[in-house]
Amino acid sequence: MNITNYSVYAHKPCFLLEWPHVRILIDTPIDFTPFFSFLPHVYQSPRIKNAHIVRKFNIPYLKELGNRYYVEGRPEIFHVSPDMLKMSTGDVILVSNYDSFLGLPFYTERSDFTGKIYVTEIAYQYGKLLMEEMLEFMERIEARTEVNNWKKEEICGKFPNPPFQNPMEWKPFYTAQEMHSCLTKVVTLSFNQTIDLFRIKITPIVSGHSYGSAYWTLKTENEKIAYLSASNQNALDVKPMEIDPLRNVDYILATSLSRLVDTTVQAMGHRLIKEISEVLKSHGSVLLPMCPVGPIFELIEAVSDLITSTNGISLDTPIYFISPMAKSAIAFASISAEWMAESRHNTVYVPEEPFSHNHLIRSGRLKIYDSLYGNFSKEFKTPCVIFASHASLRVGDAAHMVEVLGSDPKNAVIVTDPDLPCEDVREPFRTLPIKFLNIPMDFRMDFGSMERLLADVKPKYVLCSAVYTRPLILRRPDLQINYEKLWPIEYDECIQLAKLSRNKQKLVSVNVHPAVVKNLKFKQHPTKKVAIAKIVCHLSAFNDDFKLVPAQTRIARKKYGRVTLPKLLKELRNQHIDVVDTEEEGKDTVLECRGLHARIIFNEDGNRSKIQTSNDQSRARLQGVFRAILVEDDGIVGRRVEEERNAA
Repeated sequence: MNITNYSVYAHKPCFLLEWPHVRILIDTPIDFTPFFSFLPHVYQSPRIKNAHIVRKFNIPYLKELGNRYYVEGRPEIFHVSPDMLKMSTGDVILVSNYDSFLGLPFYTERSDFTGKIYVTEIAYQYGKLLMEEMLEFMERIEARTEVNNWKKEEICGKFPNPPFQNPMEWKPFYTAQEMHSCLTKVVTLSFNQTIDLFRIKITPIVSGHSYGSAYWTLKTENEKIAYLSASNQNALDVKPMEIDPLRNVDYILATSLSRLVDTTVQAMGHRLIKEISEVLKSHGSVLLPMCPVGPIFELIEAVSDLITSTNGISLDTPIYFISPMAKSAIAFASISAEWMAESRHNTVYVPEEPFSHNHLIRSGRLKIYDSLYGNFSKEFKTPCVIFASHASLRVGDAAHMVEVLGSDPKNAVIVTDPDLPCEDVREPFRTLPIKFLNIPMDFRMDFGSMERLLADVKPKYVLCSAVYTRPLILRRPDLQINYEKLWPIEYDECIQLAKLSRNKQKLVSVNVHPAVVKNLKFKQHPTKKVAIAKIVCHLSAFNDDFKLVPAQTRIARKKYGRVTLPKLLKELRNQHIDVVDTEEEGKDTVLECRGLHARIIFNEDGNRSKIQTSNDQSRARLQGVFRAILVEDDGIVGRRVEEERNAA
């Protein structure tokens, strides 16, 4: 089995697992950092709409804003190249969570992939909502028909804010047609539901990171592997991570660890609520740019509780949830109790709703809008708390709300996405008085938790991106994966598990055709109290599928035994072949058979002989000499070496 690391960033994993008969891709990440090279899309903002064209390049869609250059148009993303992955030969894609699900069409629809995609049911539903929301945001932006001249190195390399990557590798977002085509290939699974694909047993296990998130176990006849994607042992609102399936695995492939340093997500949560409280007490408004699924459900409840219980905050302070998918997300959250922690799951049987969202909607505290058009503009009031997409502040309603709230320094934008740097998110809005606060909410397992987990489950080997074997901060060995048998994998590196374990043996299952065993004749084993029988058949091996099938032609029996020089000379005399001369050449003895115009080069170890002659009849006669010395296989298993020698 081979494992190749295609993770450009360790926290956005992508690994390819290959057997002779199947190729499995795990996770399909996309990188949103290219968004930062594009101008924010807002509905009405003179500051952005009137941004000047960059004169020195004379490209009409290159705009200057705050001494930075931005591309006006639909933002693009970066993903692993399907050509590099050879998606046309891929058989299966496993998706660990809804974040990874969002990138699927880039891998399946812009290649010749014809396989199946497996994901848990709720990760599929939430991932589909994220796809539809992003497509809606992209549709709001006018498409540009000009060529991408700005991507040339001689142009973008001169930006005061040059791109993080080579923009030639960036791709436009997929279309609705590509999304729907991709979804036809999806098969949903329940947690702990095992499927058998190409004789590999694959199971999604609760990872505790987000709703529907899973890590995967893959079991073959020779090994059991756990692909540990984004996980959380201390989850409070989603189903807790299951540890027991990790206790009997041979390999753990560890990916997607937390990026928080010297703090925890719980501490970040307390700080987030405190900052929201301080802003509201000063009669300011708070904007939380985030996706409409996941932690947003708990945050809405926490903010509502804060408004209710804190003196100095008006009880009439509204909470706005703005997204084209907001209503669907709330609806799924209300019926998805089976994917939640036990405390929320049990409320369904009281009966109560797992979240208080519907109660907040009925009471008027939580207000849901598809967009900023229509009723929102009439009903909007401050101070307030706003939840809106997208976290990058380049597309969606959140970008426009920064412009709306940006002139008041009492207001604040709180950036919670751990994978989007706050300074890059803020850059186009840097000149506005509004505050930007960076409070990353990273629910992934940290290095300390990973070390304790590995010490508990004790896998034979741990594999991970090479980044995780080096401290994230100099002289901080606690900020890396530490394990006795640790195998780092560099980007685009392929490793063989057989070399890792140094185990050259491989167990396989072999199917037997009924005709092969139809007329077996058993006899006593010479050394054991068992009956044995010989079979005459062919071994068919195709795509790692092994079968014993009836022989269509006669099979020559194998001969065995040990040829020694005295035996060879004796048999040559018996067959009246004169050896006129012998000579030594190192470890070889050369026998000259002049009557046959041939010579035999015989190795003293008796395991290699060579006949040299240009006469086919002489060659056949000498081959007969060797066959006369060897003994025909009689099918007896377990024959002692002494018996072989005596028989020979």
